[in-house]
Amino acid sequence: MIRINLLPVRHSRRQEAVRAEVAIAIVGLVAMCLAMGGMYMVVHGDLSSARAENRDLQKSIDKTRQIVAEVDEQERISADLNTKLRVIKRLKANRVGPVHLLDELSQATPEKLQLVSVEEDRSRVSITGLAVTNEVISDFLGNLEKSEYFNEVYLNAIDQTEAGGVKLKEFSISARLIVPGLEELDAEEADAKQKGKSGKRGKGRK
Repeated sequence: MIRINLLPVRHSRRQEAVRAEVAIAIVGLVAMCLAMGGMYMVVHGDLSSARAENRDLQKSIDKTRQIVAEVDEQERISADLNTKLRVIKRLKANRVGPVHLLDELSQATPEKLQLVSVEEDRSRVSITGLAVTNEVISDFLGNLEKSEYFNEVYLNAIDQTEAGGVKLKEFSISARLIVPGLEELDAEEADAKQKGKSGKRGKGRK
C-alpha cells in the first residue's frame, strides 16, 4: 500500500497564505500611512494659511485702532481749541457789552430826560430816571425798542416826584441787553455740549 505524506505541502501552503496576509497587511499599513501623511500635509498647509491670514488680520486691526486713536486725539485737540476760542469770544463780548450799553443809552436818551441809575446783571438791564412828561418817557422807550442792542423793553413804573420845586416823572425800565455775537456763541456752546453727550453715548455703546 502506497502512503503519501501531505504535511509538508500543507505547511508550505500555510506559510504562503501567511506571507500573503502579511504582505497585504504591510501594503495596507503603508497605504494608510501615506494617506495619513497626505492628510497631515493638507491640514498643516491649511493651518499655516489660516495662521498667516490671522496675522494679517491682526495687523489690520492694530493699524485701524491706531488710526482711530489718532482721530480721537485730533478731535480732542480740536474740541479744546474751540472751547478756548469760545472763552476768548465771550470775554471779548462781555468787555464790549458795557461799551455798547452806554453808547446806545446815550443815543436813545431824549432831551428833558435824565438817567439816574443803570444796572446790568447777566444781560438784564435795569434803568431808572427822571423826565419832564410821560411823552418824553414814551420817546425813550421807543428809542430803546428800535435799538438792535436792546430787547424785551418794559416800563415797570411811573411815579410823580418833585425836585427843586419842579414836578417830574420818576420811571423804572427793564430790558435785555443783546451783545453782538453772544447769542451765536451761546448756540455754539449748546451745540458743542449736545455733540459731547452724543459722543459719550456712542462710546458707551461700543
